[in-house]
Amino acid sequence: MEKVRTLVTADQCKAQIQTVLSKFNNYSEVDNDRRFREVVGLKMRERRLVLGFTQTKVSRMLNVTFQQIQKYEKGFNSLSLLNLVKFCELTNTDQLWFTEDFKERKLTNGRNNDNS
Repeated sequence: MEKVRTLVTADQCKAQIQTVLSKFNNYSEVDNDRRFREVVGLKMRERRLVLGFTQTKVSRMLNVTFQQIQKYEKGFNSLSLLNLVKFCELTNTDQLWFTEDFKERKLTNGRNNDNS
């Protein structure tokens, strides 16, 4: 994963999302997983910054540590579906907003992983 500078505005987050998406490919599922986590984390950060929330405030809202919020926002850890839904409810955010950039992209490499 590339080292990302500290993003302190929503516009910087949007620009970084576009940078990550420009490197998205339709072949390596490992790379796609990583980039998906990065985009979701960046969108979480973007929304948090728009609302003026600190990582500590979001961590209390989701009942996790602020370090966990840092890991979500940097794409190091995946945000669970439960915590994504909670975040969306508590910030009045449409859940689909997190995945809209992937409408035209495939997360799988097209291989059938059924071993039967």
